[in-house]
Amino acid sequence: MADYTSPKPVDPIWYQTNAFLRIDCRCRRSVTYPLGDFARVHRLPSSMALYELIDRLRCENCGERPSSAKVTRHP
Repeated sequence: MADYTSPKPVDPIWYQTNAFLRIDCRCRRSVTYPLGDFARVHRLPSSMALYELIDRLRCENCGERPSSAKVTRHP
């Protein structure tokens, strides 16, 4: 049975604004943001797909791409 409640990579940001963005980096930095707040602060278009957002991420600490990033329903 399909799980329609979990975020999918093709979902636009506006569809998952109550979800959380979990980012882990190789430099051991780990952060979790409410997705809607993250999108507003960084002025991302609400029509952007989650996979596009994840492709654009960079670590604030070291500047590298994160080792993992995912959108979840729970922090």
